[in-house]
Amino acid sequence: MENKSRRKNYFIKRRFQTNFFIHFIFLLVAEGAIISALFFYVSTGTITAAYKGSDFILDKTSTFFFSDFLVISCIVALAIVIAAVFVFIIITHRIAGALYRFEKTFEDVGKGDFSIRMNLRRTDELKDLKDKFNIFLEIIDRDLNEVKKDAEKVNAVAAKAKTAQDIQEVRDTLKKLDTSLGRFKTSK
Repeated sequence: MENKSRRKNYFIKRRFQTNFFIHFIFLLVAEGAIISALFFYVSTGTITAAYKGSDFILDKTSTFFFSDFLVISCIVALAIVIAAVFVFIIITHRIAGALYRFEKTFEDVGKGDFSIRMNLRRTDELKDLKDKFNIFLEIIDRDLNEVKKDAEKVNAVAAKAKTAQDIQEVRDTLKKLDTSLGRFKTSK
């Protein structure tokens, strides 16, 4: 049986995910450059004495460690970039997937479907926002259902209205309908 909540495409919102990744890599490169600069600054004016094999070497600390520092920095940078690719694909996928679901739900609501509820995967982010949005949709759905019922009642009573009591019932229902609609604040 296929799992319907599993997304196969990890690049849902490519622009968001790519920008997020580029900014993170930039921060890593900047951090590496700052660490390197600080190391070489601190080691300025110092001398290191060491044995390489059977040779005794006396050299400036920055010169002595430069090649080792460069190799270690490249290995660590490569490992961090590989790890970052996997981590950021997963993290941004959890955010981008939720954003994509929000967009699709907004489109449906924009078309007038207030019966829809948003579902996210167990691992997606933004669940609190989803819960609040679903509560919002439930309230709007309930209030619109009341308005629809009142409007149907007004139409039914008005179609067969013959007595003063029928007309009063139409007025009462219209008043209730007006109260229900009064809960919605609009721009006009």
